[in-house]
Amino acid sequence: MRDWGYALPQVHSLFFGGGTPSLLPVEHLQSIIQNLKDRFKFSEDIEITIEANPETVTPIFLERLKELTPVNRVSLGAQSFSENNLKKLERLGSRESIYAAVGLLKDFGYLDFNLDLIFAIPGQDKSQMLTDLDEVIALSPTHVSAYNLSLKPGHSLFDKLPHDDDAAELYEEMVKHLENSGYQQYEISNFAKPQASCKHNLLYWSGGDFLGLGPSAASRIFKQKVFHHRKQWSDFGKYLNQSSFLEVPFESSTQKQTWLEATFLELRKNRGIDLDLFVERYGYNPSLAKHFSLFQKEGLIAREGNHLKLTRKGRLLADLVTERLVDS
Repeated sequence: MRDWGYALPQVHSLFFGGGTPSLLPVEHLQSIIQNLKDRFKFSEDIEITIEANPETVTPIFLERLKELTPVNRVSLGAQSFSENNLKKLERLGSRESIYAAVGLLKDFGYLDFNLDLIFAIPGQDKSQMLTDLDEVIALSPTHVSAYNLSLKPGHSLFDKLPHDDDAAELYEEMVKHLENSGYQQYEISNFAKPQASCKHNLLYWSGGDFLGLGPSAASRIFKQKVFHHRKQWSDFGKYLNQSSFLEVPFESSTQKQTWLEATFLELRKNRGIDLDLFVERYGYNPSLAKHFSLFQKEGLIAREGNHLKLTRKGRLLADLVTERLVDS
């Protein structure tokens, strides 16, 4: 194992995401995993996830994946079951391809799988969103990720996005519907059956260390009380011509930047912040912030014993609450 400048923990999760990794030949996935196993210590219960679009999930792909790799979790980009909404999102899939892909996952024993869903699509009303959710529930994934559609100014649909209040109403309906169907919300946008929360997601939101490999991949480590980030080159030529992984250096965050990132990430989790651990690790106590009492009075944040949590109302204003807790 190489010297990274600090003690390497066990690897508890490996996530193939970004783009469509299921288009990569399975032999290449096998080679990547083996190379990582040769350099890092994998935990016995490591979670290995691959993202896939429904149309890339074929019997041949899953047969090879099962035969050659230890991948044990699949995240399927469903996004919507409505043909009209899929066209708006510029997705190639269809309701039929989603159902076919899930059927194949179950046939090949990939019972731990996630379905990605997007809501607040221009023109989508509550009834349409609930229809999407009912389709998801019918397929019985162990995990559901549901994200509010976010677009940059200049996109053809940007001016057609629903008003924030309308999007918030859809969000609250979505949370209620999924919870009533046996999915526990454990983070603002993520829901899981009991014991099926995504380890990789939880590591990220808990301030854990991760290495990102590949063009545009990001890495983060925590040492000396601050986060250190590294963003890989998105230029594929530069990426391939690197002489070493560390040719692109890690950059240190300031203490305040670290507090902001840690507070933002940990408050996204339903279980919130364990104040004792947070203060010990980061040297900062959000409950002492000037705006804390106001947010508590307004019902945006709650303290339960030693835990600080956003309320259901507070999750709708998570960015604002986080910023004020750190800036005050």
